[in-house]
Parts: sequence; C-alpha cells; structure tokens
Amino acid sequence: MKSRKSIHSFNKITLRISGMRLSEVYELLCDGDTAKITQYLIRYESHEDVLVPQKSCSCSADDVITILNDCKILKWKGFQGKNPHGVRDGYMFNFYAELNGDTVIRADGSNNYPKHYREFQNSITELLN
Repeated sequence: MKSRKSIHSFNKITLRISGMRLSEVYELLCDGDTAKITQYLIRYESHEDVLVPQKSCSCSADDVITILNDCKILKWKGFQGKNPHGVRDGYMFNFYAELNGDTVIRADGSNNYPKHYREFQNSITELLN
C-alpha cells in the first residue's frame, strides 16, 4: 500500500519562471510509465504569450516521481513567497501540479521559494540536458 504522504503518480506539472529578460515554462506530462518534459521560452506576440519549444526529452515517470518526493513537493501546497523587502530584481515563479489522481498543488513566489525549489529546478534541467 502506498503512503498518502508520498507521491505515486502525476498527470501534469508546470513551472513558469518569469524575469525581466527571460520567461520560460517547464511542462512535465505523464503518459503511463513515460514522462515527457518540455522547456519553452515565452514570447509576447500579438498581445499574447506564445510558448516556443526549446528542449524536450522523455524519461521514466518513476524518475520524475522520485524527484517530486525528494523535493517534498506536497509541502509546497499553498506556498506564497512574497518579495523580500528591498529586492528590486529577480525571478517570479508559478508552480502547478496534478498528483496522485486527485491532489492539486499550487505555489508561487517572487524571489522567495519553497524549500528544495532549486533542487527541483536543477533536477528537471539535468533530465533535459
């Protein structure tokens, strides 16, 4: 029996990172035992955001689930990291995940991130590379 405090499946995960000069989205989609990861640059064209694919890969869904559990993504639920006083530049993030069939995790922040955020982003980037 799988623990209710761990992630055993995912449907879709998106991580949007926005800065002054760069905005990108990481999208992770699960299809059975396989995960497809795509990194997009966001371009603003004709009054709307356009996702331009940059990198893509397929890997084991279990590899992604291990990353999600190692980074304690379930604890990110409801995280809202306000911009620290005096910080004028940096990055904002929006995170969305559909996990375990019926759990939705949303988190966002501006120059303020949940614990293990950098490990999550670095792990996804390593899979893409």
